[in-house]
Amino acid sequence: MTSRAPVEAQERFHRYVAVLLAVTIPVVAVVEVLRAGHPRTPAQWAGYLALIVWSAHVARNPKPRAVSLVLATMWYTATLIVIEEFFGVQLTAFDFTSGFGLVLLMSVLAGTLVPRHRLAWSAGLALSVSIWIVVMGYLRGEDAGTMSVRAVIGVAGVIFTTALVSMLFDQLADAIHKQDRSARLQQAIARCSEALLVHSDTSAVFEAVKALIEATDADYAYVDQTIDIDGEPGWEIIADAHQGEVRDHQWNSGNYSLFPDLYGALLGGRAVVVQTRELSEPLRSLYQTDGIQSEVMVPIFVGGQFRGTVGFIQYTEERKWSEAEIEALWRASHMIGAYWGRLDAAAQLRASNDSKDRLLASVSHEIRTPLTAIVGLSEEIASARGLGPEELDELNSIIAVQSRELAELVEDLLVASRADFGNLSIRPERIDLRAQVELAAGGLRESHRASKILALEGREVYAWADPLRVRQILRNLMTNAIKYGGDRVTVSVENNSRLPCIIVSDDGPGVPDTEADLIFERYYRSAQSPTQPGSVGIGLSVSRQLAELMGGTLAYVADESSHRFELCLPRAEQADAGDRRASETPIAAG
Repeated sequence: MTSRAPVEAQERFHRYVAVLLAVTIPVVAVVEVLRAGHPRTPAQWAGYLALIVWSAHVARNPKPRAVSLVLATMWYTATLIVIEEFFGVQLTAFDFTSGFGLVLLMSVLAGTLVPRHRLAWSAGLALSVSIWIVVMGYLRGEDAGTMSVRAVIGVAGVIFTTALVSMLFDQLADAIHKQDRSARLQQAIARCSEALLVHSDTSAVFEAVKALIEATDADYAYVDQTIDIDGEPGWEIIADAHQGEVRDHQWNSGNYSLFPDLYGALLGGRAVVVQTRELSEPLRSLYQTDGIQSEVMVPIFVGGQFRGTVGFIQYTEERKWSEAEIEALWRASHMIGAYWGRLDAAAQLRASNDSKDRLLASVSHEIRTPLTAIVGLSEEIASARGLGPEELDELNSIIAVQSRELAELVEDLLVASRADFGNLSIRPERIDLRAQVELAAGGLRESHRASKILALEGREVYAWADPLRVRQILRNLMTNAIKYGGDRVTVSVENNSRLPCIIVSDDGPGVPDTEADLIFERYYRSAQSPTQPGSVGIGLSVSRQLAELMGGTLAYVADESSHRFELCLPRAEQADAGDRRASETPIAAG
């Protein structure tokens, strides 16, 4: 919205001049009456009355224009003075000297009141004043030298005085404009801040942009958000506002690969000013297609991450963006970044609360099951009489299995908690992955009673990792395969050209495509086996955390031929490779 403050200042100047004339002309008329008893002619009465009415009308007008009024007053006075000199009568209270000064004053006022082309106006007025001076000199019988000097004085006085007054007036108008713009900026920033503080939905950014455009004379204001487009960074406008004529803005998203310099500047935290005519192809054509003449934008960061931009666009003309406008954009970017940060924090808090609720529900069930078995069987052993050795061994075996499952669950929970607080320690060393697989498989023989085949393949492969954490990952992967997979679970140790890896696969249906991206999320519970209870949903999440803390990766891979989990760890110094070994260990039921 264009500021009206300078226009209003000029309108006040016009009104003040009209009021001055409305007061002065009746005073002159009264002086004429008192001096001569009455004006000499009815024409003078009509002239005074017309000027008084005209002055009052201009002063009361909402948009006063006093240029014509001043010119009419000037030439009315000048004409009366010429008539006086020509006919030798006295019609006014002004002699030639005072009339000369009045005409010059009126000329300067008229030149100053003109809104534009003041130099041309002042030259025209000076020329007319010089003609009037020559006419008066001729009527007064003055010599050419006197008339020339007086004409030069009149011309120079009108031109230079008008220029000086115009310069002062322009400076005053500019100061008023800057003050008004500063006030508008402060008001717009306050409204922008209020919108982002009061609203907590998508309307907040819209309201902020609407407030922001009030701080500028730009045609268009926008906020965009960084998005991923085919694996590359891009942008998409999420809120905008127009002023003036509404344009059909088509360029609402794009890829930053077209703007490497611009993208680099934004990542570096710098404001970017774009002048379309200075761009090279094909960027110039893109901007011209959308009708953009000039643009300024600043980045929005959230937690040090580049998340979008806020900017102004000019369609109608190329313009130089002021420091105040850029400063307003910076303030808005900080506020929008803080707003997005609050939304992220709120979302994380909600997710944390949801995770906590899911954890409590899952843990209460998962801990209750083995605890119930342990407590019940222990009481049975303590209270029962006449149990034989075989029966006692079976009950103790069940207690041992349930105790181990409970210990494994507690260990996963402790690891997750320590990882969240940054207190999880990793002690890497040179380990044989094949040996770690055998140790982890041995621990599953008694803890799982399902009648399934566990096949171990591969030779000694050395990696740099924490053996305790590697076995914890393997235990989670193999347990997951035994619970939800097919009848045969295969664990392979491979040493490919990239990293040493452990691959856990089974002949079951695999993870559904809809869940492939979710199974590593904390407390997510995948589809359950018909014969197995659900889990807490923390094992795979903890396993990936541990793998990444050791500098490795854990991923689920599915293709047409197989589905598998791949654990890859940093390479250690190569050792002498042993003979290839393979074994198939049945996990006996009961």
